[in-house]
Amino acid sequence: MTNSQQPPTYPPAQPGYPAPGAQLKKGNGLGIASLIVGGLALLGSFIPFLNYATGFIAFVGLVLGAIALFLKGRSKGIAIAGTIVSFVALILSIILAVVYTAGFASAVSDSIDEVQASSSAAAAVPVSVKYEVTSSLPTVDVTYSTYTNGSSGTESSNGLPAPFVKEFTVETGDAFDYTSFLLTGSTSTDSGTVTCTITVDGEVVSTQTAEGQFAFVTCSSSDFGNS
Repeated sequence: MTNSQQPPTYPPAQPGYPAPGAQLKKGNGLGIASLIVGGLALLGSFIPFLNYATGFIAFVGLVLGAIALFLKGRSKGIAIAGTIVSFVALILSIILAVVYTAGFASAVSDSIDEVQASSSAAAAVPVSVKYEVTSSLPTVDVTYSTYTNGSSGTESSNGLPAPFVKEFTVETGDAFDYTSFLLTGSTSTDSGTVTCTITVDGEVVSTQTAEGQFAFVTCSSSDFGNS
């Protein structure tokens, strides 16, 4: 008599279940949003003037990350990463905005100083002026414009020995104006000739001649080379 022994049978394996009290953590959408926003803000913080806006964007990312950290049953790792990146972007945006602004202001100030220095140098160019009145008579009456310490005026003298010559130097700018040079000359009751001449930097800008009794001439400059 043969004994056949059947192999033992076991119940089918049951799927595994988490231990009592354990919960599967779900994804964290706010944490992902915080990481993306913080990353964009971090890149933009290095761009001049754009970092004024990225500071606000980084703050939004920081708020999203903070909220994501307190969501129950959600992954914390991505929320922590988003919070850190957003915080770094916020700090960099503030620091670089201040640095770029200071650099821009310094560059503008230097440019203004250079322009002012150039203008001052141009205004300090000396210009020589010569008044001259000649006559066939021994004396002449003269009136001419003057420049003293940047202020203009007029002087008149009668019976001056001919020829009359007046030379002085002015600087361009301030009250100086090429159009304001004025020189007049006249003779006495005796008949004769009288000539006035204005020369600026070696160039005659105005000359006039008159003849007869009470001969009278006027010279004035309207600009270089014109009379």
